[in-house]
Amino acid sequence: MPTSSIITEARSLRVLIIEDYEEDAVLLQRHLARAGYVVDARRVETALDLRAALAEPKQWDLVIADYTLPSFGARDALKIIQDSGVDLPFIIVSGTIDEVSAVNAMRAGAHDYVLKGHLERLLPAIERELADAERRKERVLTEAELRLAQQRFSATFNQAAVGMAHTSTNGHFLLVNQRLAEMLDSPLETLLSLRLHDFTLPSDLENDAALYAELLAERRSGYRAERTLLRNDGSTFPAQVTASLLKPDGQPEQTVLWVVEDISARKAAERETNELMTRLINSERLAAAGRMANTLAHEINNPLEALTNIFYLLETHEGLPPESRELVEVASREIERVGHITRSTLSFYRKLPGRTIDLRTMLEEVVQLFQSRANQHRVEISTRYAEGIHRAHYDPSLRQVFANLVGNALEAMSSGGRVTVRAKVTGSFATVTVSDTGHGIEKANLSAIFEPFFTTKGERGTGLGLWVTRGIVEEQGGTLRLRSCVSGKKHGTTIRVRLPAIPVVSEKPMLVN
Repeated sequence: MPTSSIITEARSLRVLIIEDYEEDAVLLQRHLARAGYVVDARRVETALDLRAALAEPKQWDLVIADYTLPSFGARDALKIIQDSGVDLPFIIVSGTIDEVSAVNAMRAGAHDYVLKGHLERLLPAIERELADAERRKERVLTEAELRLAQQRFSATFNQAAVGMAHTSTNGHFLLVNQRLAEMLDSPLETLLSLRLHDFTLPSDLENDAALYAELLAERRSGYRAERTLLRNDGSTFPAQVTASLLKPDGQPEQTVLWVVEDISARKAAERETNELMTRLINSERLAAAGRMANTLAHEINNPLEALTNIFYLLETHEGLPPESRELVEVASREIERVGHITRSTLSFYRKLPGRTIDLRTMLEEVVQLFQSRANQHRVEISTRYAEGIHRAHYDPSLRQVFANLVGNALEAMSSGGRVTVRAKVTGSFATVTVSDTGHGIEKANLSAIFEPFFTTKGERGTGLGLWVTRGIVEEQGGTLRLRSCVSGKKHGTTIRVRLPAIPVVSEKPMLVN
């Protein structure tokens, strides 16, 4: 075979030649050069020279060794190269090697042997061994990268701050990290014989059934849900569970990756926030009740004081007939009872379980409460009630909602205007709208108007009124919408409250035997 047909383009080749005859080494270099290689060769003939060459930074591509040298041969050179840890194709080229020695050398680690009289075999052997060495190098690099990836995965998996597990599609644990074992209060060895379902409440398993079926059918790549998980001791904790379907390349079996986050702290914070909101709502209710008590006391006090004085004078009148005196005493006691009622107004917003008020009565009470103040400020309060609103009944706490809205509307008009209260029932919802022709709310404040402690009234406002109002509405299952304009013919504010139209439940009469 012509040597030019083996190598199609020039390729550099660094060769260590272990040979005691320089002429034979030159012959090998010429043979390789004629085959198209750009040869960088070095001849060594002692173990010391070989070790020095192997220690050089630049790597060698190939070792060609004579089998027998006077004090150093191929077997010794092969042992030195193997001890160095360098993977080099090692080809024996000798004119005296017998078949048994060649086989023994191959068993010791040599890659091939060629007789000096048949150098036409050398080039194919070199090409084959160089290709094999390249594949071995790629395999070593791939294995190193795989080990690094496995180390990174192991570090990430085992040191993650959240629980992680791989399970089969039937839920059996295949791999569990330490954090999940701590969450479930179970040793890792025990978990590998169990299923994730063993730590899930039956109700949550029912909720997960449809999602999990879609996951396995590959109609979704994953899902996330909040679940309550069981610990080994029977206690529970809230967790956010994320499931992802995995199907490794070339593997027929699917697996599921679970990420479990203990959200006990988040739930505790939510409970604390809700408790704080409840306390603030109660605080605002008390403040509103106090303000209304002052309003009522102010409105009732003057006529009540006049009546009290009149009845006092009648009681002390000497010529009053006995029958009339008795009536005056009764009237005096009733006047005293009215005073007691005014002092009890603080209970106006007290929530009484099971007690409801129809929507029309509730709105009429609120309008009546603010009528005197409206007259003082030259504000007209008009009402438009559709038929049937008396059939919708609500908790008395909603009076605070409408009182806050009407009160805010009055405060928005210091020198006259109109407040319109509308109410209607459509289908299964009641809608109450409170509109005013006041100064309106600046656009910059609209996004924060329902935030707690935000107020445009300075020291006169607590910043809780509208926030509490929306909270009460949402507590009753309703929604609240606001629209406001500060200029033009339609300046003013309109707030619409939409509530489920809860009908009154008539009590069945008790049967008495």
